[in-house]
Amino acid sequence: MNNEYGKETSKKINKKSKKLKPWQILLISIIALPTIIIGAFSENNEEKVLTEDINNEIFNEVKLEKNVARICDGINIIEDCELNGKKYVLYKYHPPVEEVSHIEKVKKYKTVIVGYCTLCRDGTYSPTCATGRGACSHHGGVAQWSAPIYNQVEYYEEVKVIDVPASKERYEIIEKID
Repeated sequence: MNNEYGKETSKKINKKSKKLKPWQILLISIIALPTIIIGAFSENNEEKVLTEDINNEIFNEVKLEKNVARICDGINIIEDCELNGKKYVLYKYHPPVEEVSHIEKVKKYKTVIVGYCTLCRDGTYSPTCATGRGACSHHGGVAQWSAPIYNQVEYYEEVKVIDVPASKERYEIIEKID
């Protein structure tokens, strides 16, 4: 044996063997040899037994935990728990969330007056924007002198886009119905 216990035992046996009679040594050898052999093979069994004991202990603790009322804290213990005498299926804390957003430029169009011209009664404008007699004569006459001419002009507007809306802290609660 390589451990200290084995060395001490060997020393004691050697010291005693000087005083022992040969038949006693033979008897001790017959008894000790099987014990040493069994001990060498049983080290693995001891590990198995130790592992089984640990597993049983953990299993028993889990069974005890199920029988003991767990107190809800909303963070670590959130399911099948109790708080202030009420039982909950779910009791989960949600911290406040700040709004996350970004700015985007959006192309938009607006109608603006780009000039004035003579408007004919058929809805067309005089090609020369004539202001005298005979203007719009082939289009039913003049509907409006110096009518505004409108056109669409593009422009960019900054728009706030909310990626994650802000929320207050809250508890998600589902009470257990007995």
